[in-house]
Amino acid sequence: MLRRKARGGAVCCKKRMNFLEMQLTRRVEMSMMYYVNLRSTTEVSDMSLIKCPKCGEMFSDSYKTCPFCEEDEAYYSGKARKGRGRRTAESSRRRAPSILGPVAVVVLILLVVLVVWLIFGDRIKEAIDGSENPPITNVDTPDDSPVTTPDDTAVTPTISLNRTVLVLSIGDKESLKVNGTEETVAWSSSDPTVASVTSSGDVTALTKGNAVITAAVGEESVSCTVTVKSEDDTSGDNSTTTTKPNDTTKPGDTTTKPSTGSVDVSKLTLESEYGTTIKPNDGTFDISLPAGLSCSFTVKGTDMTAAWSSADSSIATVSSDGTVKTVSRGETTLTIKLGSTEVKCLLRVTK
Repeated sequence: MLRRKARGGAVCCKKRMNFLEMQLTRRVEMSMMYYVNLRSTTEVSDMSLIKCPKCGEMFSDSYKTCPFCEEDEAYYSGKARKGRGRRTAESSRRRAPSILGPVAVVVLILLVVLVVWLIFGDRIKEAIDGSENPPITNVDTPDDSPVTTPDDTAVTPTISLNRTVLVLSIGDKESLKVNGTEETVAWSSSDPTVASVTSSGDVTALTKGNAVITAAVGEESVSCTVTVKSEDDTSGDNSTTTTKPNDTTKPGDTTTKPSTGSVDVSKLTLESEYGTTIKPNDGTFDISLPAGLSCSFTVKGTDMTAAWSSADSSIATVSSDGTVKTVSRGETTLTIKLGSTEVKCLLRVTK
């Protein structure tokens, strides 16, 4: 029993010593703190100090009650923890504001502005400029498809005749054939009283004059110019050569035509003394004349001098001015030289 009492007394004594030691330490810390505050306060302004009648500590007259006593009461009552001897008023001071908060806000605002610009930048530019570009869908774009334009050039037919020009005497007959098709051919004559044509293409010379024989296959057609001469014209061809109706040579006309250079054969035509015009076919002229006939041809489409020659004089002869005289039945080639260009003319002599 005595041991228990002695042990209890020792514990109480130890607790009392610890409390006194704590009180003493706190008093020293408070005194030092207020001493420093007193010196700084005294330097700044003339503050008056009051001595607490209860604890004997000095405190500023700006406090209504002794802060030391309030701190002791709060400490022992358990309402507040002791803070290393600092006053409660000092512990409530605000901390210095951190710069991290404003920096984070600025960075966030910049990120938002960047995203908005990436998404709506074009619209913002248009709104600032005050002009709006038309939609791309409304812009007329060039069409790569070929545009059909009217062509004034005559379409070359795929069919052709074995004769394009015929010079016949009254009563003569000649057969025309269409090349390049096996379909039915529709034949017609521009003047059946001068030259008639059958459904098979047989042409008969009836009276003196000119007629055009046309062969039509579907939408294509080709023609042959027929000149019918009388017996008097034929016999007159064997006599002395006289001035032809289309002879444009005038007395005293000494105009010199060029003899050099080249010409475009597709633009040339041959005009007979009877008014028949012959066009080239693939660069070659095609003429049919009866035997014993003389006919003069003039080259149109160039101002160069034409030099004529015949490959077989036993079938037909030709003078330098283009007068052709047929001798016997057959075929021969006439050559027309215009400068450096040579044009071929196939001559068929019939009976």
